[in-house]
Order: sequence, then structure tokens, then C-alpha cells
Amino acid sequence: MPELPEVETVARQLDPLAGRQLIRGVEILDPLLGFSEEERLRGRRISRVRRIGKEVVFQLEDPKGKAAELLLAVHLRMTGRLIYQGETDGSDRGDKYLRAVLELEQGKVRFHDMRRFGTMKLYESEAEAQPAGAEPLDRGFNAASIGELIRGSSMEIKVWLLRQDRICGIGNIYASEILHDCGIDPFRPASSLNDAELGLLAASTKKILRKAIKHCGTTFSDFQNANGEVGGYQKYLRVYQHSGEGCRHCGTEILRAVQAQRSTFWCPACQR
Repeated sequence: MPELPEVETVARQLDPLAGRQLIRGVEILDPLLGFSEEERLRGRRISRVRRIGKEVVFQLEDPKGKAAELLLAVHLRMTGRLIYQGETDGSDRGDKYLRAVLELEQGKVRFHDMRRFGTMKLYESEAEAQPAGAEPLDRGFNAASIGELIRGSSMEIKVWLLRQDRICGIGNIYASEILHDCGIDPFRPASSLNDAELGLLAASTKKILRKAIKHCGTTFSDFQNANGEVGGYQKYLRVYQHSGEGCRHCGTEILRAVQAQRSTFWCPACQR
């Protein structure tokens, strides 16, 4: 499933391509998508494409300038892709996984989703679009803010990091990488972390997510960016999918276990 860096990558790439373009038409090709508000999109101009939480959000201007912006949010879920197609890039024929198309003044944005778990919905305001969890790239994301969120939790810290109602955008890949970077055992109770460790966790979270964004996300099977290209951060992963190999920091064998039905990778020497 695309995590924060992958969603941020797609939004950043779509913004200069689709931003400031007028939506001329909307084609919903998959009834399972459950989206029936095409008419509200036609004639609106995309003012900006950005990430909010784990959704790619198209901010849409009112065609007459009389109403607040409308927000079209796409959640990629497991296998969703938003691909920009220029005017000369060929047709959509033969793409059986194409679920929706935004037809723009120049080109299209194609929503492709093999497993059909992705969603499209409208928000009437930015406040409505905000996720429940904290934004890990905000300036205010620090030891104190994590401490407030984590207070009293006996949940294992790796499992806690996956809770989208606490911190948005961190999935299985980056949770393992973050904990290795800051040297915290994934099985420790979340509330056992002291102030210094919370500070390290906040710093490593920002460091790993920003580095992954720099390399356009991680691709193991499905993720492609807005240009139809794979991410590059899989080359820099230190523990995820590296069980049985030596830790790059100390040489100890990387271990794998299952936590909350998800694979966890860690170094038993570096992470305490």
C-alpha cells in the first residue's frame, strides 16, 4: 500500500502537470468506485494538487468564483495509481484496470487500480479533509507531541506507529526503517519510551520520510508515480525485506517476526 512518501511523490508530480488546468470532463468507468458527482467537477479549475494525510487532493476553484474551493480526494489504497497522460501519449483502450479519467485542457489524469480498493470522494472544506492522525512532517511533530499521543499506551511501538489515528501516513515499510534508524526495539511498549527516545523517534520519522520522498517512494510490486515510473527508495532500505542479512551498521543478522499480522524487520543488537 502506498505510504506517505509515495502519496507525496504523486501529488508533487501532478501539481505542475495538472495544476491550473480546467477539468473539461470526468469519466467514471468502474461503478464500484461509487462516485456520481461528475457534474460538480466539470468546469472547475485545479488550483493545486497536494497531499493531505494519505490522499492525493485536487483543490478545485469554483467556476464563478462565488463559493469556496471543493476538494477531490483520491486514496490509492493497495494498488491505485494516478498517471498523467499528455495529449500525445496514446489512448486508454485496453486498460481494463482504468477506473476513472479526468479530462483536462491538455492531457488527462488516469486513475488505474487493479484491485479496485481505491476511493474518490469530495470534501467541502479543507477542515473536512484533515485526517485524524498527526502530520509527521509538520514542524510541531516532536518529542512532546508524540509523548501526548503515546501516553499510557501498552501497545508495541511498531504496531502503534501504524495507527493512522495517531500518526498519518506511516505504513509497514517505513515503521521498520524508522525504528532501526533511531535504535528502538519494535516490541517495546510505546509508553516505555523516555523523552530522549521520543526525540530520536520524531527525528528519525522525519529523516526517513523525507529521504524516501527524495527518491520518489518505494516500489516492490505495484507503486508507480504520476509519470508511470517506479520509486527508488527500495535501494536504501536497511532492514525491511533484509531478514537473514547482516545489519549495515553492526553486521548482526536482521531478524523478521510478525506483529499484528504484519512483518517486522529489526536488528537485535542496534535496537533496544
